[in-house]
Formats: sequence, C-alpha cells, structure tokens
Amino acid sequence: MYDIKEITNKQEWEEFLSQEEYVLMKQSYKNGEFHKSMGENYWLIGIYENNILIGGSMIISVHARRGNFLLAPYGPIIRKDYQNVLTELMKFLKAKAEKEKYNFIKFSPFIDESEENKRIYQQVGFRKAPIHILAETSWLLDLSLSEEKLLFNMNKNHRNLINRCLREKVKITFSKEIQDLKEFNTLLDHTAKKHHFVRFSNNYLEKEFIAFEKDNEVSVIKAYLPEDQKIDAGAVVYFYGNSAAYRHGASLVKNKKLPTSYLVQWEAIKEAKRRGMKYYNFWGIAPDNASDKHPFKGITHFKKGFGGFQKNLLPAHDYIVSKKYWFNWIIETIRSKKRGF
Repeated sequence: MYDIKEITNKQEWEEFLSQEEYVLMKQSYKNGEFHKSMGENYWLIGIYENNILIGGSMIISVHARRGNFLLAPYGPIIRKDYQNVLTELMKFLKAKAEKEKYNFIKFSPFIDESEENKRIYQQVGFRKAPIHILAETSWLLDLSLSEEKLLFNMNKNHRNLINRCLREKVKITFSKEIQDLKEFNTLLDHTAKKHHFVRFSNNYLEKEFIAFEKDNEVSVIKAYLPEDQKIDAGAVVYFYGNSAAYRHGASLVKNKKLPTSYLVQWEAIKEAKRRGMKYYNFWGIAPDNASDKHPFKGITHFKKGFGGFQKNLLPAHDYIVSKKYWFNWIIETIRSKKRGF
C-alpha cells in the first residue's frame, strides 16, 4: 500500500516541508548536512502512496558511548493514516537499524501531546524515552498580527523595557557572517558560567550556522549598550520555512535599567514578520507544573511575556532494536534525574 524509500531529490523534501503548518529547521536536509559535518550521517526517508509523498523524516545517526541509535528530530511527518503509516515506516527503519548495528530508534515528533498520539506510539511498539532530545513544551507567537497588536498583547513590562531600549538608542545588528558568531560565543560562555548550564560547543554552533547561512536562513543578532558600544546581549535565530526559531541566547545585563535582550527578541520578531513568516518559535519553556528548580523557570517568564501560546508536544519515544538499549535507558534515566526534568 505504501512505498518507503530514501529520497534522493533534496528539494522534493524541502517542498514537502514547506507545506506543513509548523515547520522547523530541524527536519531540513541542511540540518542533516550539519550533522554530517560533525561526523554523523543522515537519510531522507520518504513514504509514498501512488507516487505521491505523504510522509517521511530526516533521520540522523547518533554514535555515543551509551549506544548508537537513529534519531528523527521533530519527525516523522505523516499526513494521513498516521498509525498504519508509522507502522510501515518502523518496519523499514528497524531493518535498517538491525543491518547497520543501531541499538534503538528515537523519535521526537512535532505533534500534540494527546492521549490518541500516545496510544498510537505505544501500539506501534514505542516506549516513552527517559529524557527529552528537543524542546517538548514550546512557546510560539502568531506573526499574522500587526506590530501594534503584537506590542499590545505583550506583558506591559516587556513593552516598556523595549521602548526604553529604543529611546536610549540601544544598537541592534543582524549578521550572517561567521566571525560575528565568534563574539556571540564569548557572550554565551559568560552566560553559561553565570547560570550554571552546559552550553553547546563553539564548533557545534558554528557548523550548525554554516549549514543554513548560505541560504540566508540564520542570523546572529546582537545588542550594544549606548554608553560604551560594547555587546550586552545576543541571539542566534533561524528563519526557515514558515517559522523563525530562537535557538541560542546570551546576555550580560551590564545595565539593569536597559535589559537589551528584550529588544533583541523584538527585532527578531519584526524580522520574521518582514520575511513573511507565520510563527516565531521561542523554543523550550518549563511545563505548567514544573517546580521552581526547573532550569527553564526563569527564561519561561521572559519568553511568555512577549505574548503567544503554548504547544505541548508528544515526548520523545524510543523503539528498541537491541538489548543494548537498556544501557542507554539507565544512562538517560540518571541524566534526567540530575537535570531535574
């Protein structure tokens, strides 16, 4: 009934993605090229019905000390007959995993966390993963509204701080040059040390950036304080498909009366609107029931203050291929407890 095979025409897959309601750069072949530059591999797997592409996923390999596996970042995408199509896809991927010695398959789909979706994944043979791979509680902003309406819908304090930064002439720059990312990386080092989190490496950020830079789908946005013209905040934002994604952020907050990160986000939102995008994705936030110890608790207030809506995604799920999976399960379970979520 369904024909499942590797897609050789990358633009066919990009065109398929462009028709999705919520599309993020994580499923682009360019994200696959990024992972290839990091020493992994990727495949575009398509599901066809009567030669028409109705679903599929960009799949990447992950080789880690805890185990080797196949990963679908914010995939798969299936447009009809979800459970039956997923079942056929897993037969294909399981055979591939067994042949190429992968221990399990991990899916982190961009679909709603509903009882129906949970049931489907369980019946196909998945189990809930011990830890998340990508943001599963996201905050999105609908960009179809006017700039005036977007400002009106913001938290009053956010709006006031943005206007203050504008009055005080905080300088904002956009760049797709790799050398500007290096300055951001220095800023990120400071932020990670201050807030006690493990950041992505310089190499990771730079290679991810390069994969999308050639098509002008990423910008490093920086804010400079008016008194000394030194960098104070920055963000790396991806403009792909119909959604802008706030992937990385950092700030010094040298002047507490001028929190420049608010203006960075506002300028990024306006740029997304200028590009005709449908959503601005702030990436991960803390779930509603999260404790005060949740590492996203502070940033959640910041992101929600810009207005928008919450989208709860189905948690990452694992499909066991080999008994070696259980070593990974132990490691991920320990990591989850240490992280606190």
